[in-house]
Amino acid sequence: MMARGMRGFTLAVAILVGLTAWALSAWLPWPAALAASLAIAALVHAAIVAAGFGLAKACIDRSGEPAPPGWLAAMPAEILLSMRNMYVDIPWRHRWPARLPAHPRGAVLLVHGYGCNRGIWRNLDTWLAARGWAVAALDLEPPRAGIDDFGRLVAAEAAALAARTGCPRITVIAHSMGGLAARAALRHAPDAPIGHVVTIGTPHRGTWHARFGRGVCATQMVPDNPWLAALCAAERPDVADRCTCIASHHDNIVCPVGRALLPGAAATLVVSRVAHMALVHDPAVRAFLEERLEQLHPHPSSAKSDAA
Repeated sequence: MMARGMRGFTLAVAILVGLTAWALSAWLPWPAALAASLAIAALVHAAIVAAGFGLAKACIDRSGEPAPPGWLAAMPAEILLSMRNMYVDIPWRHRWPARLPAHPRGAVLLVHGYGCNRGIWRNLDTWLAARGWAVAALDLEPPRAGIDDFGRLVAAEAAALAARTGCPRITVIAHSMGGLAARAALRHAPDAPIGHVVTIGTPHRGTWHARFGRGVCATQMVPDNPWLAALCAAERPDVADRCTCIASHHDNIVCPVGRALLPGAAATLVVSRVAHMALVHDPAVRAFLEERLEQLHPHPSSAKSDAA
């Protein structure tokens, strides 16, 4: 559903680019007109992303928790990644198959965030599979449903992946809203085979930017929303200990950084000069993911070495 909508959006942008190029061709040669039209589209996209950064910085400054310098350094990668996600990954690269090695070290379920689909995990899926993990993902649909509904999907998909791989416990790696869906899964299905949840840029305490979203799930991510309070109140005491949180001082969507950290989490990583979507691709984040997965699922040879 999300892929179909983004394909329509991509087509609309392509038509606008073509019309702009046609108009510019009255003054420029056709190749130059097309290049100028594409440049205008890219600049508009960059301006929208930059506005999100400006809003994030303003929110942080008002909160009294100023971030260290680095906003400008975080912008270029985020602009490029957001363009890739919108025009390539989400509409066209979401149908990748589960990565199921013959003898996996463990199983990982990838859960995307608001306004995305499983296409955002392209490249991370193969990165994890190359390290011996069975990897699957799901689409949270319909995209404007409530996060409780998404939680039930996560619990069901975790059970299906456990059955396919023979792994008794699944590690969930969730980006943005996906982390809330994983927590909702633990609330609604405490017996689901979810051993640990790694959240990346998840608005555990809400995000001001959710006011610009549409749908039940967006409303539920607004700070101080009753749903967020109910989620925290209903969680068992051990849930935080089953979570690892990754956040950034320069997240352009979830800010300030404390909103992406769950009190009592088993482990945390906070980086700088990395924005919301770029967190999934950041080398420091990936190194931490590799280390954390090793801690959660020690390699048999490592376990024997420690025992000796």
